[in-house]
Amino acid sequence: MNGHTQIYVSGREYKVDSPVTYEQIVKIWNELHESEGKQIIGTPGIDYENDSKGEDGVLLPGKDVEVKDGTSFSVDPEHVS
Repeated sequence: MNGHTQIYVSGREYKVDSPVTYEQIVKIWNELHESEGKQIIGTPGIDYENDSKGEDGVLLPGKDVEVKDGTSFSVDPEHVS
């Protein structure tokens, strides 16, 4: 999945191809936190900043967002539904 666009998931760099899906962000978060023994179970809240249009928003399950270098995702693993 490592692509050409550099994004940030909870402050950590990751390269993807645009667009990215909600499910991809959850998977990336789990990969980045695997060494810490952390794993998201459920449906976390995911906010993003600076998408391809320079907009901020919320990424919902089953949806995707066009990203550009520097798009940042904030995953709240404590806020699951």
